[in-house]
Amino acid sequence: MTKLKRVVRVWMLVPMVAVVFVACRPKVTTPPGDTLPAETSSPRPSGTLTVGLSADAESMDPFYVNQAAGWSVVHALFDHLIDRDFESNLVPGLAESWKVVGERTLEFSLRQGVIFHNGEPFDAEAVKFSVERMLVAEDAPNRSKFTSIDGVEIVDRYTVRLLLNQPDGTLFDSLTSRLAILPPQYFAEVGAEGFARAPVGSGPFQFVEWVPDDHVTLAANEAYWEGSYKGQPQVERVILRPIPEAATRLAELQTGGIDIMQDLSTDQIATVESAGLKVVADETYQLAYVLFVTEDESLPTHDVRVRRALNYAVDVDAIIENLLGGYGSRIASPIGPGYLGYNPDVTPYPYDPERAVALLAEAGYPTGFATVMDISTTDRTDTAEAVAGQLAQVGVDVTIRSFDIGQFNQNWMERTQSPFWRARWGNTPDPQSIGLFASCTGWISRYCNQEVTALLEAAQATMDQEERAALYSEASQLMHDDPLGIYLWTSTQIYGLGSGVQGFRSSPLLALIVSGVAVSR
Repeated sequence: MTKLKRVVRVWMLVPMVAVVFVACRPKVTTPPGDTLPAETSSPRPSGTLTVGLSADAESMDPFYVNQAAGWSVVHALFDHLIDRDFESNLVPGLAESWKVVGERTLEFSLRQGVIFHNGEPFDAEAVKFSVERMLVAEDAPNRSKFTSIDGVEIVDRYTVRLLLNQPDGTLFDSLTSRLAILPPQYFAEVGAEGFARAPVGSGPFQFVEWVPDDHVTLAANEAYWEGSYKGQPQVERVILRPIPEAATRLAELQTGGIDIMQDLSTDQIATVESAGLKVVADETYQLAYVLFVTEDESLPTHDVRVRRALNYAVDVDAIIENLLGGYGSRIASPIGPGYLGYNPDVTPYPYDPERAVALLAEAGYPTGFATVMDISTTDRTDTAEAVAGQLAQVGVDVTIRSFDIGQFNQNWMERTQSPFWRARWGNTPDPQSIGLFASCTGWISRYCNQEVTALLEAAQATMDQEERAALYSEASQLMHDDPLGIYLWTSTQIYGLGSGVQGFRSSPLLALIVSGVAVSR
């Protein structure tokens, strides 16, 4: 997925001047009754783990992060009320348990004895503050996921309730990765800009410094609470380096400059394995598309016949086999295999260029048309070129424009992207976030089908998961018949590991989870 990248508003790059955010946090006196977790007899973290990411984090403020590189930092520094583990199961995080109290109240029993990195205790006040901050952060990319919350009620120090204005079956999924819990006292002392410069969380690692476009340095939190699916920190220090060029990341992995490489491409797998290094590849809940602007009546893609023709025109299976090395599965709609509401009876468009030509002629484009497709530098250009080449065979002349991930996402958010754009989206088995781009009211949507919108909204407005699955299944068929883009494939997250890396596991959340990972030289 292309994750929306939020512009950081608290710093500015000046030519020839490095911007460095270094942690400098006041200690908070621990109130009576709160104690730091006792030291255990487990070995102390040792060594440095260096990770090569395909992009930089958007911000150190977790509320303004919305793509995989940034999430890798967020899940190291912060915790959430509930989590999705490595098998995609909902598991306890800072909340040990939760329950639905009526359709409009969710109650969470909080974990006791958790301490933020600055010594401030975690309790119901931290949850209340974090939720309320999200609700007023109008420019936060994920705020819309929490607007069903009317307020937060503190029952006691370790029990909190979310009071809803309507039933919202999507909240549990959103809470796993989109609402990090923050320390209210520290935030009040330093403000939003100070927090983004020196963030404080309760996660397995603590912030040390951020040099934008160069590295993020984290240090082990040796007082991290027991019981997190993420595991305890095994290394003393983590350095996350944004290295946008895949070839450069690969060279760094081969020479030992990095220990883990994010976004290894399929054509690099043989090179990594022949060097005696390890490859980890797992299919993710992330789907690839060429999305369309459909709302503009002056564009060919306003006509559903054109959009169907474009799906018939692309031999997706051939691209998966020849360029992706067989990694990935065809999709027929934005609700792919393994998703809640996946409907196997909704099948992908077959490759049928003759049918594509006939539909284009029927829609008034007998000789095709010319258009522009935007892609991100973090994505593969060869697959985009293959799609464009096959569209050319039916008369659709596509010019490709490439942008760095920040500008690509900014164009999408500002609705200035080209009529076509190659994107990836998703990271959990609940398809609740597709409404952002697949409904008439979606924040970044260029597509409007009233029936689809009604189904997506109904799926959100119930706690009954079976009912939600049925609604998503019906929406899947509608989005197939009235496509919002060319439906391509499920993404595979592929990592390259140095020979000294131990304990690494890939996460369906697309974040690279660095706790639990050890490295030996």
